[in-house]
Amino acid sequence: MVARRHHYVPKCYLNSFAAPKKGKEKPELLSFDATERKCFRTAPDNVALETDFNTIDLEGHPPDAFEKALAEVESEIGPALVRIIDVKSLDSAQDREFLLTLIALLYTRNPRFREMTRGLGESLAKRKLEIALSSPEKWKAELKKARADGAIAIDAVVDYDTIKKSYKPDDYTLKVKNEAHIITELQAFERAFAALSERNWVLVEASQDSPGFVTCDHPVCLSWSEESPGLGAPGLRTPKTAVFFPLTPKLAVVGSLEGENGEATFTDDEVSSANGTTVLNAQRQVYASRGDFRYQIDRMQAPRAASDLVADQRFLRPAQPALMR
Repeated sequence: MVARRHHYVPKCYLNSFAAPKKGKEKPELLSFDATERKCFRTAPDNVALETDFNTIDLEGHPPDAFEKALAEVESEIGPALVRIIDVKSLDSAQDREFLLTLIALLYTRNPRFREMTRGLGESLAKRKLEIALSSPEKWKAELKKARADGAIAIDAVVDYDTIKKSYKPDDYTLKVKNEAHIITELQAFERAFAALSERNWVLVEASQDSPGFVTCDHPVCLSWSEESPGLGAPGLRTPKTAVFFPLTPKLAVVGSLEGENGEATFTDDEVSSANGTTVLNAQRQVYASRGDFRYQIDRMQAPRAASDLVADQRFLRPAQPALMR
């Protein structure tokens, strides 16, 4: 049987935030859903996934070929994460490389990235069509090119006046095949991994009195550093930015282009601020090992309790039918 429930956040990562629960066979996450506005416990098997997210349709290849290839990569990432967590160190070059591989995969392979690239493609396609429809001459030229490329059948009826009269941009949505998404994501992964490798990384431990870090279904958080808030969306090679990535409830990593590699301890307030960043970055769900964490989104306000999260308007997300839970 071909598996069709594909995780875009690997279970080997989510397992670090799952906690044993009495009467349950598997450890569970405390999950906060921004669409259904509720909190529930569930195993990592049941979150951060979509049906057929990695399914391909290529002659000579089974539909789960790419999913299996990813599973092989994750089979090496998982043990590397365990080693980093056990020794609380990024000194191992090989384990550090696996960690950056995971971060790059999560940064470039997720529903948000897919929708962004699909939306961009749709905007470009509609703009191109609008230009083609701006005059009969341009329509004729584009039609000739499309037929030569095999995009339109030679005998297809595509009368300019009919199309011009009936065309309404909002009636059309661009659909992108998984194969095209995967190619784009693999190209983006290579660039992301190279950029992440240029950063200096600090392994951060939550203070003993802190309930700890949370994670989410989009856990790689890129933002401007506190010292130099910038304008617009930063990139992985943008100076004075930080990549924050929670590893466990007690450990996280922070990557910057400035500073040096090393280790640090976050106070309870710093952990709350980091959790606020994770909450804002979530696609739909936030995951925690316990229900007493705190998060801070607005620095002018005191950190808020985990019990406030599902009612917090800043944690509101629209419905996403493709996401399975």
